[in-house]
Amino acid sequence: MKKYRCTLCGYIYDEEIEKVKFEDLPEDWICPLCGAPKALFELIEEKDVSISNIDDREVVSESVDELRTLTNLELSLICSNLARGCEKQYLEEEKQLFLELSQYYEKRSQNLEGTLSDVKEMNIKDLDYLNQAMNIASKFQDRGAKRILTWATKSSNIMKIILDNYEKKGIEYLKHTKIWVCDICGFVFVGDVPPEVCPVCKVPNFKILEVK
Repeated sequence: MKKYRCTLCGYIYDEEIEKVKFEDLPEDWICPLCGAPKALFELIEEKDVSISNIDDREVVSESVDELRTLTNLELSLICSNLARGCEKQYLEEEKQLFLELSQYYEKRSQNLEGTLSDVKEMNIKDLDYLNQAMNIASKFQDRGAKRILTWATKSSNIMKIILDNYEKKGIEYLKHTKIWVCDICGFVFVGDVPPEVCPVCKVPNFKILEVK
């Protein structure tokens, strides 16, 4: 009998306890704890003694793409995230300044137009950049950066699953349901009711906001 672990919240599916093989579960089966799809479960190898230790990652590659100029939209998002960080530290003046910068760059950004393939390509690039960044953070043993990158990777993986499902099912995938996004880490959930706790950053669900 095998065991599988949810890569988002760490829930363990034990075939011996559940009496049903993981591979026999329907494709629309979801994690009973956080609602993650079946595709985000991984087989637990016998030698895998740690469930949530993110400090044992090895540096796979030290190569990094050349630095590039950030777009106005990317700068807007960065300033918006910095404003949230200031809010958590009760730095109201700094928060307002970052919000003004965010709005400035947002106005300068052009409207985005593209296809589903374009979005999926950007998602793949995001995951690649996150992997490179994790390798660097692991090399320098930066625990804070690794924690943030772990959050971002989980959120991007969830987005990949949603994009894949949308590509297969079309608009029917989103009909008669709701879309929620965690205001802290960006976790995306498709369903009527969000999980009680964000499976990525563990904040309560009042921080998981419905996309109108």
